[in-house]
Amino acid sequence: MSLQQAISYKDPAGFVVKLNDGYYRYIAHSYASEFDQLNNSGLYNLLIEERLMVSHREIELNREFPDFYKKIFPQQIGLISYPYEWSFLQWQQMLLCYIRINEIALDHGMILKDASPYNFTFHHGNCVLIDTLSFSFYKDGDPWVAYRQFCEESLSPFLLMYYKDPLWSKLYRGSITGLSLPFVSAHLPFKTNFDLFCLMHIHLHSRFKNRNKGSDDKHNGFTAEKLKVLFSSIKKNINQKKEPMLKNSIWEDYYEKDIESESYITDKTEVITKWLTAAKPEITIDLGANTGKFSSIASSLSKVVYAVESDIYCVNDIYQANRKTENNNVTTIVADLVDPSPGLGWSNDEKSPLLQRLKGDMVMALALIHHLCLSRNLPISFIARLFSNMTSRFAIVEFVPKEDPKSKILLQHKGDIFEHYTENDFILSFEQHFRLKASHSFENSLRKLYLWEKI
Repeated sequence: MSLQQAISYKDPAGFVVKLNDGYYRYIAHSYASEFDQLNNSGLYNLLIEERLMVSHREIELNREFPDFYKKIFPQQIGLISYPYEWSFLQWQQMLLCYIRINEIALDHGMILKDASPYNFTFHHGNCVLIDTLSFSFYKDGDPWVAYRQFCEESLSPFLLMYYKDPLWSKLYRGSITGLSLPFVSAHLPFKTNFDLFCLMHIHLHSRFKNRNKGSDDKHNGFTAEKLKVLFSSIKKNINQKKEPMLKNSIWEDYYEKDIESESYITDKTEVITKWLTAAKPEITIDLGANTGKFSSIASSLSKVVYAVESDIYCVNDIYQANRKTENNNVTTIVADLVDPSPGLGWSNDEKSPLLQRLKGDMVMALALIHHLCLSRNLPISFIARLFSNMTSRFAIVEFVPKEDPKSKILLQHKGDIFEHYTENDFILSFEQHFRLKASHSFENSLRKLYLWEKI
């Protein structure tokens, strides 16, 4: 039985349905002209060529929804990441992708009718539009109907991340429709009132209270060429913001400055490579990816890698490094495992929880257990169950005992209140869900690697 997905309920042009073999999109007769223009004008082919949009193929309509114009099968993306799971550079890339699509669309008599960042996600390092029904016709003199939405839902979070702190992106978890312009205007630094870009798109714009009436959200009278000039100005200003003004990562230069020894890293790399080579995973989830060193190793031995890290600056660096890599297959995700992204929107189902989306056949948790248990007070049994839910086959887990120097730092202000944080408890907890395939001890280190296979 097919089930219409909550993610698409707002759009009268069509909706998404999940079937046994993936997600399909049904297109209403009311959107037939726009859909044909997208496909027949050359716009669709150009967007696919520039890797700005997911591809699709048409499928024969069935009896479930016979009164629709078309049924398409979009390119299936294993994990759709959401705006509050993106780093600063990912936000920047999304904005540039949005502007570039509009520039191309104008040459084909079309424009994006909305500006929600949820219409985009990241696939193999590229930001791509995933909403095929986002296009509408455009002719000279038409308003830019998505302007206010663009400023509130896409541009505002990016500017707060740039001027204040990248952690501002997490506010998106609090409101699925973004941040109001008066709120953003009040929280940007005072100096931005003297920046023409911020003044026009945020501060002056915020004085228009009614987003449904008036010219503030329409920019009436624009020809396509004038609108292109505006898009070019926005793109220039976004490109100028290379990195956030505040940078304070606890993991910066982690492996160069803050790890036990070079021999430890060399040995660890060899063992991880050996185990991944034997396991041949389709999807590797690297939890607590830190600098992305082991995500990079896994990328050559897996079809897809999800690098999950709570430090937004680390994710920024991983994303930047991987974008320079040919055939990049690493998707970066900002996430705290103790406080993962929840379900949002209608029935908490419009945007699904991260832990429902994050699935693979190999989980790696390297030098992570002691942070979860000793810093965040999680019982080992909770972690074993979480990893079991994430993976269909294997887990590589590094146990860092309380006697380890880094564990001692975590305990210095708490005292040893963790009676059940022992290697024996670790093994017993994981044996409830996995069978032990291999283990490896390091020379001159108390740490130990375990390879588990799911029962």
